[in-house]
Amino acid sequence: MFCPTCRDEFRPGFTRCTTCDVALVESLDPEHRRAAPTDIEALAPVAMVEYCGFVSLDEARHARDRLRGQGIRGEIVIRDGPTEGGRPTEEYWLRVDRDRFRDASTLLGFDEAEHEADDGTFQCGECGAEVAAEESFCPGCGARFEEA
Repeated sequence: MFCPTCRDEFRPGFTRCTTCDVALVESLDPEHRRAAPTDIEALAPVAMVEYCGFVSLDEARHARDRLRGQGIRGEIVIRDGPTEGGRPTEEYWLRVDRDRFRDASTLLGFDEAEHEADDGTFQCGECGAEVAAEESFCPGCGARFEEA
């Protein structure tokens, strides 16, 4: 089974692309098949970074769909959240292509103050890497931070 949009291949039993959310097809036309990688860079995975969390899966999907509409790759990660009233909860995190973090921020909005972690770290506005509060440079991309 293949995704007609991103051309990824899936095992039998899958019916929808987990990234593109479209119906899979039995085969792709030869001109639509993914070209074989020609160098090592083509084999490297896309670096995904956390953009932000959502209260509901529908909110996360809406944000991912807005990104997808602009050609920005996004994925939703579902994690175990804190237990409330003795019942487990789920958290929905949107991850974006590290190289498109700024584009995602422009499209969806990003308030760095809202994304500061309780442990004194924050996410770099350039690449999304986790940065210690006392750092003046991002360890992921080298961006310089100004004192507020």
